[in-house]
Amino acid sequence: MSRPIAPPRPAVSLHIGSLALPGYSARDGARLAGAFEKEMGRLLEVSSLAQRGVDADVLRIPRFRSTPHESPERTGQRLARAVLAGLPR
Repeated sequence: MSRPIAPPRPAVSLHIGSLALPGYSARDGARLAGAFEKEMGRLLEVSSLAQRGVDADVLRIPRFRSTPHESPERTGQRLARAVLAGLPR
């Protein structure tokens, strides 16, 4: 019995020159950045941007704030969604 072959996943390449995380310790900043990277990869895989591509030298997103007791992981996920929303369509 053969299994169906899954379609190839689109190649996604994302380079972020810098991501400023003021107010976070090195440990929490690493947790936030890891969650951001994971969520951004997931979002790009399922978005139409992966199919058509997009190039942006500078991306400005609206003011972004975390809530007082929000985990770094949750903040990273929300930040990834905000960045994706700010990409040119």
